[in-house]
Amino acid sequence: MAASAVGYGQMAIRYALKSGAIMNRAKDIIPHGEFIPWLQTQAERMEITERTAQKWMKLAKTNNGSDLMDAHDIKTITDAYRAAGILPEPEPKQDGGESEKDKPPFTLSFKSQYHHPSEWSRDAARDFLYEFDRLAKLAMQLKTEFGL
Repeated sequence: MAASAVGYGQMAIRYALKSGAIMNRAKDIIPHGEFIPWLQTQAERMEITERTAQKWMKLAKTNNGSDLMDAHDIKTITDAYRAAGILPEPEPKQDGGESEKDKPPFTLSFKSQYHHPSEWSRDAARDFLYEFDRLAKLAMQLKTEFGL
C-alpha cells in the first residue's frame, strides 16, 4: 500500500505537469485578453481552483518535468511545488523546551480587545462562536470517552 501511495503521488505530479504544459501551450495560442476567462472555465470543468491551474502551469514551465520526476526525494505534488520554488520551504519546528507532558491538552486561540459582548464586532463574535463550538465538541467527546 505504501508503494501505491508513493506511486499515486508521483502520478499526480506527472498529471499536474502535463496539464500545466497543455495550459501553457493554450496560453501561447489563445488571443490576448481571452486566456484568463478560458483558464477560469477550464479550472471549473476540472474541479480545481484557478490558483491550482496556475501552479501547474508554473510547475511545467519551471522544470519541464525531467528534474522533478528524476528526484528521489520528491514524492508529492507539494514536494514538487517546493522544489520548483512555487511554495516556500516549511519553517523548521521550534522547540520551545516543553516536553509533550508539559503542554496543555488544548489551547484557546480566541483573543479579543473587547470586554463586553456589546463592544464586539461581527467578526469577533463569529470567531468567539467558532472557538466556543470547538470547545463544546471537545466537551462532548470527553463526556463520551470518560463517561462523565
